[in-house]
This record gives sequence, structure tokens and C-alpha cells, in this order.
Amino acid sequence: MHNDNVDSAIKVRDEDELERAIHAAMFSPLGKRHPIVIKGKRAFEEMVKERNRAEYEEVERVQVEMLIAAKDDMEELKKAIAQASDVLGSSHPAVEAARLDLKDLRDAANAQEYQNLCDYHERNIQDAASKFDEEGLAWAISRADKAGLGPAHPIIERGKQQLSQMQRDRTKRERRAREVESLRLLLLAMKIDLFGGNANSQRPQDTSRSSESSLSSSLAASIVLDEPAMLEYEDSVKRWDANVWLAEAGSWEAAEHEIAELQKTLKKSKIDLGELHFVVLAAYNRIREMRDALHRAQYKEIEQYHISKIAAAAASGDLEELDKSVRLAAASEMSWQHPAVQQGKRLYEEGRKIRVRILREEQENHSQLELAAAMEKATVTFSASSPWAHP
Repeated sequence: MHNDNVDSAIKVRDEDELERAIHAAMFSPLGKRHPIVIKGKRAFEEMVKERNRAEYEEVERVQVEMLIAAKDDMEELKKAIAQASDVLGSSHPAVEAARLDLKDLRDAANAQEYQNLCDYHERNIQDAASKFDEEGLAWAISRADKAGLGPAHPIIERGKQQLSQMQRDRTKRERRAREVESLRLLLLAMKIDLFGGNANSQRPQDTSRSSESSLSSSLAASIVLDEPAMLEYEDSVKRWDANVWLAEAGSWEAAEHEIAELQKTLKKSKIDLGELHFVVLAAYNRIREMRDALHRAQYKEIEQYHISKIAAAAASGDLEELDKSVRLAAASEMSWQHPAVQQGKRLYEEGRKIRVRILREEQENHSQLELAAAMEKATVTFSASSPWAHP
């Protein structure tokens, strides 16, 4: 009977009926260790395991479906992973697979966020570069670096290259502007006006357009004149005359001032133009010609002054004044080799010889007179003391 009850419950897979049949058999004369009881217990354990397995599989299915449904939404997937970890365990394959999916989502989100960051800063850098805004470009590069791109990022590297090129271009423009201005001032100091302004004006109101039209850049990055300006420059150089310039200066002081101003302008201009620029070399020649003309005129005036002094002293017959005039002339730029100094020296020597001869003649005449007087006195004395003298 107990065996039939147990087999019947096992056949219908009824846990409650099987549990009652096992309980009845255990407390019957069969006892707990009877094979029928043991068979019933084993069957009951298998049935419980099957039920638990079925329930777990159902829970697992639900959790897996939730993980699959949330695999495209990072926040929902985080919640599903947390719930599945509590229910299925953190090492369940579905949970681990979901974690990989979450990592992929997070990586994709981070990559997209990083790409958006790169695109944003690249737009800022390109906008500043397209506007040739050097300060804005430097600020955009610095901002991108601090935002996390890093100094070696290709976007920052390209920005730095563009910034370096802008700085080089600005340096070239500034250098060219300095060269143009230096050349303009040097030409004006040389009284050569190629810019349509007044040669005496140091700062025309607008010389940029005329300067650009009269100047061009050679392959050596040196400012040169274009053909029309070059022809005008050469014509101005040919027309210039040092003697005319000196006459127009009016005085030695004014001429020396113009030379000093040209030297000052040349000293500043050659820093930008270079020592070998043809206008710089022409300025050196102009200064030399101006100095030569000034020295010639000054020498001529000094020469005329000393010649007149020597002539006046010679005409007056004053040998001391003549000697003084000759020595002053020799001490000046005329020197002892000057013909006028030599002539004055000869006149002085001749005058000194004449004066010596006259003094000697005067001394001789004086001596003769003294001798005649002495002889006359001696004759009178002798005559008075002679015995033959008349009473």
C-alpha cells in the first residue's frame, strides 16, 4: 500500500501527495530507513530540484530579457545589471555580458563626447585662423589644451602651425613696414621724395599706398624701388650737387646740422635695410660728398683769411706781424707747405735780411762817425800840444 502511494505520487509529479505518502510510510511499521521511504525522499528531492530549476530558469529568462531590452540605454542597462546581479549573481554570464555591453555604451558615449569636444575646439581654432586673429587663435589653442586634448593632439598641432605661420607673416609685415618707413625717411633726409609728399616733411599724412606703389620686395627680402621710382631716384641722385647744396644751406652750422641729421637717419635706417642696400650706400656717398664740400669751403675761407693776413702784414712791413701771420697760417689746415705760407716765409726772411743789413749799415755808419769824431778830437789835441804850434 505505501509503495503504491509513493509510486502514484511520483507518477503524477505531485509534491504534496508524495510528501504525505512518505510521511505515512515513515511513521508506519516500515520506518524511516525502508527502501520505499528512501525512494520517496529521493523522488521528492528531485521534484523540488526540478521545481526550483524551473523557477530559476524563469527568473533568469526574465532578467536576461530585461538586460537585452536595456542594452541600448546606458542608464536602464545600469539598473538592469544591478537588479540581475542581485537576483542571478554578479558572475552570471548574462550579467557579465551586460557589463561588456555597458562598457561598450560608455566607451561609445565617451568617444562621441570626446569627438564633440574635438569638433568644438577645432571649429574655434579654424574660425580664429580664418579671421587671422593671432590672439584669438592662441587663446583657442590654450583652451583646447586645457580642455583635455593635450599639447600633442593633431588639432592643437595644426593650430600651433597656423599660429606660427601667422606670427611669421606678421613679423614679415612688420619688418617690411619698418623697411619701407626707414627707406622713406632716408630718402627724405637725402632730399629725394618718391612718395608724393614734401621733402621737408618728416611724416606725410598717408604714405602707405604711395610707398607700396613705389616699393617692391626682392627675393632677398630687401626693399627695392620699382622701375619708375628707380628712374626718378637715379635722376635725383644725378641732379644733386654738393656745391649747390652748400650754397642753399646758408651757413656752416646749417650744413653741419644737415649732415648730422642724415647720419642719424642713416644709422637708424641701415638696421632695417642692411649695410649693403643701394640707398644706404648712396647715403654714405652723399655724406662723404657733403663733408668734402663743406671742408673745401671751410678750407677756402680759412685760406683766404690767412692769405689776406699775410698780405696785410707784408704790406705793412711789420716783420713781427708777418711772422705771427705765417705761423698761424702754418698751424691751420694750410700747413707749412702751402704756397702762401711759403711766400710769407720768404718775405719774412727777405725782410729780416734787409733789416739786418740796414742795422749793420747803420752800425757801420755810426762807427765811422765815431771814428771821424775821435780822429778829429785827436788831431785837435795833437795840434795844441805840438811845439810847432803857433802861439
